[in-house]
Amino acid sequence: MRVMITGTDGIVGKEIVHQLSKNKSYKLFLLSNSKINKKSKKKKIKLLHQDLTKPVTFKLSIDAIIHCASKNPLSKVVSDMETIYKKNLKMTKNLIKFSNKNDVKKIIFFSSMDVYGFIEKKIVTENLKPRNSSLYGKSKFFSEKLLNEKKNKFKTISLRIPGVFTLDLSRSQPLVINMLKKIMNNETVYAYNLNSDFNNITDTHEIVKLIDIILKKKKIKTSIYNFSASKPIKVIDVINLIKKIFKSKSKIIQKKINKTSFIISNKKITDDFNIKISTTKNIILRNCRKILNTDYKAA
Repeated sequence: MRVMITGTDGIVGKEIVHQLSKNKSYKLFLLSNSKINKKSKKKKIKLLHQDLTKPVTFKLSIDAIIHCASKNPLSKVVSDMETIYKKNLKMTKNLIKFSNKNDVKKIIFFSSMDVYGFIEKKIVTENLKPRNSSLYGKSKFFSEKLLNEKKNKFKTISLRIPGVFTLDLSRSQPLVINMLKKIMNNETVYAYNLNSDFNNITDTHEIVKLIDIILKKKKIKTSIYNFSASKPIKVIDVINLIKKIFKSKSKIIQKKINKTSFIISNKKITDDFNIKISTTKNIILRNCRKILNTDYKAA
């Protein structure tokens, strides 16, 4: 299967490429915003230079696209929210035009939990209407709308993903990474709603597992799904779990904040794709052990 992946310069995109490249079923076409100075050493990987904010003029036979490319508030290049909004929609529109012209069958779109904006519900399902979303969240929401239009020749699976637990510790997002870095350095951890349930996390291992299922499924329907860890655990248990792994002496101080904690429902995606999603505890354990065994340093 010929699969194009956008956003391969990003942290999440790189990890997905690394894991998906191990699967011999796929020939990967990596779309990069950076100029390509050399060819890939792997036969089943081809590097392509393309700024998705500009029209895609080349022709290419592609079965499916994994659309990871996105401008976000953490981007080093773009910090203006209005620019982020406009560029994300522009990238989506250009990818749609390319897909319709080149008979792409499926698109897996990396949306975000930011779509929902201000959340007051304790359980978030796909039926929750967005409220006071940021321009970044709105860019994802309207990208979903464009990808879901009936006139498109392809089917789209939009994944509303929470923070992704990557092995890159250069950023302070998502929340678990921020806490992890403090725990590794034996610093005090300030957190709120310590006794609330938490599953607002996933990792690229889970994402690639789902991607493989979607790509191999012969028939799919255009739809939107939440996708996060299963079996929530309390925030205090998350912190203590990480402390135990790294043998940390960090103190935990609860902050008072007027913010509702919520858990993410995976019912729709588990029903439709019959997928068993790793638990919150296992995702944290898996990635912390990788970091510990690779001797990562918390900046």
